Amino acid sequence: MPSFITRIELKSASQKDYQKLEEEMKKAAFKDVKKSPSRVPSINTTLEFNRNGNSLLEVTGAAAKAARKTGRNYSFTVIKERKLGMH
Repeated sequence: MPSFITRIELKSASQKDYQKLEEEMKKAAFKDVKKSPSRVPSINTTLEFNRNGNSLLEVTGAAAKAARKTGRNYSFTVIKERKLGMH
């Protein structure tokens, strides 16, 4: 199953909004990629997640649904990971 990288940003969001986003993304089977104890989400922070999925449409739909649940405006980018083989 292909793996996808999702970068998502909430507009004019508080730390509580980002916590809600992380909860909703995890419920939708996304894994937080850039998690560190020192990271405190703030206004215009971009978070990055990984998720396996059958299609780009499936993953973008799940990301949009999670972001809508925060009640904030959002933007996101989803890209399909490409595994590079040794030649």
